[in-house]
Amino acid sequence: MRIDPIPRSSGFSARRASDAARSSALHCAAMSLEISESTTLPRVAVIGRANVGKSTLFNRLVRERRSLVEDRPGVTRDRVACVARIENRAVLLIDTGGLDPDAESGIPAAISRQVAQVLQDAAVVVFVVSARDGVLGSDLQVADLLRRQQSQVVLAVNKADGPAQDLASAEFYALGFDEVIPVSAEHNRGLRDLEISIAERLPPEPVRADADDSVRIALVGRPNVGKSSLLNRLLGTERNIVSNEPGTTRDATDTALVVEERPVTLIDTAGLRRAAKRSDHVERGSAYQSVRAVERAHIALLLLDAIEGVTEQDARIARLALDRGRGLMLLTNKWDAVTDPGERDRVRRELARRLAFVPEPEILEISAKTGKGTRKILPRALALYDSLRRTIPTAEVNRVLREAIAQNAPAVHGRKRARFYYATQTASVPLTILVFVNDPQLVPRNYHRYLESRLRRAFEIRSAPLRLRLRRRSREDARDAYLDREGDSIEPEDAGEYAAELE
Repeated sequence: MRIDPIPRSSGFSARRASDAARSSALHCAAMSLEISESTTLPRVAVIGRANVGKSTLFNRLVRERRSLVEDRPGVTRDRVACVARIENRAVLLIDTGGLDPDAESGIPAAISRQVAQVLQDAAVVVFVVSARDGVLGSDLQVADLLRRQQSQVVLAVNKADGPAQDLASAEFYALGFDEVIPVSAEHNRGLRDLEISIAERLPPEPVRADADDSVRIALVGRPNVGKSSLLNRLLGTERNIVSNEPGTTRDATDTALVVEERPVTLIDTAGLRRAAKRSDHVERGSAYQSVRAVERAHIALLLLDAIEGVTEQDARIARLALDRGRGLMLLTNKWDAVTDPGERDRVRRELARRLAFVPEPEILEISAKTGKGTRKILPRALALYDSLRRTIPTAEVNRVLREAIAQNAPAVHGRKRARFYYATQTASVPLTILVFVNDPQLVPRNYHRYLESRLRRAFEIRSAPLRLRLRRRSREDARDAYLDREGDSIEPEDAGEYAAELE
């Protein structure tokens, strides 16, 4: 999905509104009829009364301008649905018209009926109110409706453009929801907290029903670096080939085999039998194939040319794999052609410099031509996959966090210091750690990197991203989250120890 910032101005001319409507029809489902029941994605509905900024917030969450935005009520009348990613989870995000609980006829009544239909199917509801208007009677009516029909509600207080509005947002606790999240869709404030809150309320992600349970390994890289030669070498080494079948990307082939009694699918992005000319067109096609292959894979094997060295395109593909949360192995091919020890050291230094953003990279120096080092590739890839799939006990995460803070406490900002209350793993691929703090703004970037480094070393996370999320939470709320979180094996004495630490 292309990411475009939303212009600061929320006004539209009639012609721009018409153009946006046509764009919306092309890319999303603008629906006055029933939303298709075929999608299995969890539905997140954005509702609220008219002119509280629902459509602007919707556009922020889908990261494109999809809904019409104008500073007057009633602009959005039909439902608009888009597939969006919330904390790396695909959802169907639904924007609705302004809700008027008292409407009995006309367009407002029709909108109310549509919203009622959406509520029946929504996994999570984002209830949008306005910090500028305060709590209105219609907000209280909508809140009452949601408490009766929908348990998973995120209350977003929009138009909280600064600290003063953040404080004023506390009055919205009168609506009866546990959490109030101040946001400003126009100025892109508070969106991360909102997304995390939505993700926490989504139903568990269903296990994907793949045709097999194999580990998918993508072989990616620039044209003419030896991908096809390496794939042929790997397939010649592994005798238990199961089948060959076309992949989803043109000129790509999926090959199923068994490695160490485990099913593996190799995804080749270049084709096995056809050599490609080097041209701008081929370079662009290779990048596109790499994107598709990485998105389908668990592990990406990036093949580099030891003779030509690391290029900008190599770095782009490596960043792509890390951005998608995939494990990454760097394979320096044609190593047999680099015989001078000094030249080999230069190649290693260049790789370390050009790909310095890859954390503790897994590197193999190989030759697809002679077979040197190729027998280690798949076993090492499986080991990397296993290291990324594990679940770390919450008690261990908090132990490492406490030790890191004890050895190097965060700096004091004015008279305030960041206080870290509780941490837990929220995802495996990529490994994501959510940390509750009193104020994320008090955690400088260098200290954020320090905590990431300590967690990475403690849990031996190599050649893959580790995402450390910081979320504002009061001491009492963090303690309740620690004690009540489902699925964690927290012993009573651990909870007691933690509660004592907060005193």
